[in-house]
Amino acid sequence: MKVVVVAYLFLNLVVLPVNADIIYFKDGMKTICQEKAWEEDDQIKCEYAGWVLTYPKADVLRVLKTRTKQQNTPTEKKGQKRPVITQNSGQKKVRPTLADEMVFYNPRRPYTYWTGKNSKHKTYKRAIQDLANQYERSPEWIQAHMGDTNDLEQIHQNLANQVLTRESVVDPPLAPISSGSVFYNPRRPFPYWTGKASRYKRYKDAIQALAVEYGQSPQWIQKNMGESNDLSEIHQNLKNAN
Repeated sequence: MKVVVVAYLFLNLVVLPVNADIIYFKDGMKTICQEKAWEEDDQIKCEYAGWVLTYPKADVLRVLKTRTKQQNTPTEKKGQKRPVITQNSGQKKVRPTLADEMVFYNPRRPYTYWTGKNSKHKTYKRAIQDLANQYERSPEWIQAHMGDTNDLEQIHQNLANQVLTRESVVDPPLAPISSGSVFYNPRRPFPYWTGKASRYKRYKDAIQALAVEYGQSPQWIQKNMGESNDLSEIHQNLKNAN
């Protein structure tokens, strides 16, 4: 699933200064300099709020110059040096973007993918697996229901809504959670049981175990096990049909 990076950053919400240069990055993000932007060695530098921001030239797609020739750059006091900060300096003033904890994906963070304030990952795969563990669902289920948003709060809301919707349908026929007499209980570490000592994480594996136990095909098991979630009743149905 494509991760949709939010294109409207905080920088897009402010009024663009008349002579502000704009740096466009290859990942679709941008920085609006309050002053000029220029190339120096293998870096692109940008004047912003009294700082000199520094970015690797390899990350930059293009620089849009909007300054007029008559515009003079701000003068500096003799002997005074502007503070220079880099992309990896950790200073929050480098890029005034959406708050880090608000987005799932931010390529400028050391840990690009976040699933929570204390859950940070360097790869998309690990982030999806973490969400799968949180919601006790498969990675494929997470990707199918997280939605096409980069807003972390919205992603969690989408997943929580899906869990509630699914469980509202499954819960009524279930026996109490403390009972071990049900075939399927999504809140157990091994949701599918075919016996007290026979537990499985996947429906397919549970059906195969029943097929071996009754000497029939998985298709036969599914056809004759009935619609009940009660494990004793399922076994009784299979015995009657065998």
